[in-house]
Amino acid sequence: MTIEHILAANGGIVSAAQLRTSGWSYSQIEKVPGLRQLRRGWYVGPSAHPHVVRAVSAGGVLSCVSALRLRHVWVPDSDLHVRYSARARRSRPGVRSCHPYRLDPPIVGAIDPLDIAAASAANYVDAEGLIVVLDSMLNTRMIGMADARSIVAASRFARLNLAERCDPASESGTETMVRLRLRAAGIRLQTQVVIARVGRVDFLIGNRLIIEVDSREHHLSKYQSDRTRDRVAAGLGYLVVRLTYQDVVHRWETVLADILAIIRRRAHRGPMTTSA
Repeated sequence: MTIEHILAANGGIVSAAQLRTSGWSYSQIEKVPGLRQLRRGWYVGPSAHPHVVRAVSAGGVLSCVSALRLRHVWVPDSDLHVRYSARARRSRPGVRSCHPYRLDPPIVGAIDPLDIAAASAANYVDAEGLIVVLDSMLNTRMIGMADARSIVAASRFARLNLAERCDPASESGTETMVRLRLRAAGIRLQTQVVIARVGRVDFLIGNRLIIEVDSREHHLSKYQSDRTRDRVAAGLGYLVVRLTYQDVVHRWETVLADILAIIRRRAHRGPMTTSA
């Protein structure tokens, strides 16, 4: 395997051990153009990912939710998460030290494999956060339900039925959060409901209250189409509540109070202009 392939698979950073395993001698490594030593036993290429560089520079490797985020998994945390070998583990400014529950797998590459990163995440996030992560991985088919159950079973949440609360149809972490929080409040809802002339909506409460959830990645290009859908839905007799990332993450108590107020006055039920 070429150094280019090894670098591409490891965020632009490779260990001397990886190169030696691939048949490269130290003299050959030193002659590779653009490759420089980042720290003892680790080499960085010119196109290395900055988060991986920070993790290896700090003495560990990229892991936990940071490694999952690099693989486009929706995670509830933006900090840098690093896994250290057991003998090197200690608190460092600006990074979170993570590892799987009661395990210390050997460090091989600059980015932890998917299974170790997921196990580390399960040992760091809370129960809601773990369902968010699992929903994202299920939605993108990185894992199946059997894998989700195994991740939960090997975590500190083993006694909770968290995998059974997952929904592979969930398209964002904020959508997962809203589903879990509304159900925890005793609100009955349907997910991913298809409504004639409107299309698929995130949640339907009763027969007329639509909840749509915009993730933090929601693009302005969808602004017009979303408003058109909302207008059509209103014309059919639906009540539409659209939530932003800020609403879900930072203003949830107010949002929940507003939704409960709608339900208490039974505005989530009523005659429709046309059947959905």
